[in-house]
Amino acid sequence: MGNSRLAHNGSVFIVHILFSVLRQFHSVFPSFRFLLQLPLLRVLLVCGLLSGCSGSMSHYAGVEQSLLRGNPQQAAYIIQSAKEAYGKNDRLLYLLDHGMVLHLAGQYAESNEILEEAYILVEDLYTKRLRDEASALLINEARKPYEGTPQEHVMIHVVKALNFSMLEQWNEALVEGRRIDHRLNVLHDQQEGGEAYQEDPFARYLVGLLYDMTGDLNNAYVGYRKAEQVYEDSRTWSRVVLPDMLKKDLIQTAERLGLNEEALEYRVKYPEVSDSFPSEHSDWKSSKSQLLILSYHGKGPKKEDLFIDVPVSLDALALVALTKPGFSRGTRSTRRGEAFLYGMHGRIARIALPRFTIQKTSLAYDQIQVKAQETDLTAQSQRVYDIQAVAEKNLADDYDGLVLRAVARTAMKMSAAEGIGLGARAISGRNNGDWIGPLVGGIARIFALATEEADIRTWRTLPGAIQMTRLWVDPGEYSVSIQSIDTQGREAGESQHTQFQLKHGETRMVIHQNVQ
Repeated sequence: MGNSRLAHNGSVFIVHILFSVLRQFHSVFPSFRFLLQLPLLRVLLVCGLLSGCSGSMSHYAGVEQSLLRGNPQQAAYIIQSAKEAYGKNDRLLYLLDHGMVLHLAGQYAESNEILEEAYILVEDLYTKRLRDEASALLINEARKPYEGTPQEHVMIHVVKALNFSMLEQWNEALVEGRRIDHRLNVLHDQQEGGEAYQEDPFARYLVGLLYDMTGDLNNAYVGYRKAEQVYEDSRTWSRVVLPDMLKKDLIQTAERLGLNEEALEYRVKYPEVSDSFPSEHSDWKSSKSQLLILSYHGKGPKKEDLFIDVPVSLDALALVALTKPGFSRGTRSTRRGEAFLYGMHGRIARIALPRFTIQKTSLAYDQIQVKAQETDLTAQSQRVYDIQAVAEKNLADDYDGLVLRAVARTAMKMSAAEGIGLGARAISGRNNGDWIGPLVGGIARIFALATEEADIRTWRTLPGAIQMTRLWVDPGEYSVSIQSIDTQGREAGESQHTQFQLKHGETRMVIHQNVQ
């Protein structure tokens, strides 16, 4: 958090100096008093302070390192310690991050308490405040309270359902499954058949699984059919193919319900899995216990700024080229220095937009070995969800609106800065207007440029992707070993070992995480 505090202190220092300079001008030129009373000028100057105060991201480095070392408890401590740094506008983001790392730390009940608070806050944030919208339009998008994306709203219930599943509270998990179904139905109604995010493949699959685990085969079959359709419809942007596990679930559930015609259709449709089990033993699950393993792979979505500096003259173009040798992107810190140069020049505008950084994982799958006295099974996990791909879809859906708002905000801020300069020149009179007007206009432009930042907030403690393994075994005492394998076929990270007793008809969930 040191860099953020340094930037904040630097912004405070600059603002104080500028106001001191203006007060000195007033002591010499009494007519200069009006500048200190201009609300717009005060807002633009204080923007530097506000942008320095906006949510700090520096604690994420410690969180990622803790998760990489397999220490989610330390990650939870870091996030809790950074609660004040999140600030009032990032209250929801704090709850999302805290709830997820508590989930990873095995504190499932505590995680659910935090995520339930996040769910309530999401509902409250549907009512927007006019002042928040005005602040975002004048300063930047990050000044608005973070409301989360539609995907993140769904993921609140997904993680809560998984928490209850780990606690073997299946009825409570099913309540979250129904919440998932409701939220996706609302999104679908709002989009009215559009191409924006309105369905979630893994969330739909999870709902089907929860109904299956609680013995409601009819609703499980409906859930599986919905999941199949969503996986197929979202294939171009979700980057996940229909999992073989879901194909088997469709066949087996149809047969258990006595829907022989539908089951046969699925067997013909998916011959690659049909031969793995005979149809005459469709009810064999009833005598088994179930083991469901979720593998969290890679780092979660992360955004960065995309700054677009727009010169409106040839000499402005030369200045932009001079400050960006080799078209380098720079950082938020270097952008403040550029803002000073561009603001004094007066013919360069800035637009800031968010974009996701590429955080590829080196992991291919997890190798699972299940052992008992008379059982020795080996299985391989299969990818069921690419969280980063869905996050990118959510951003793409909103991008046209983001661009329009960014352009409008930049135009308004630069026009206001020009107006302040012209007003200062007119009121200061002939003797002083020739230098006071450009000075004040330059100050206003500097802070208009310096406060142009994209909203790069996102739920970063989520994993990058989810893989799953589903096994049916006889009741008994089992030892389960999970080892991640990278794309080169090598072991990656330490293996996870778990021992437990499975009773007749019992379902046990195991979670394994590897952020490599």
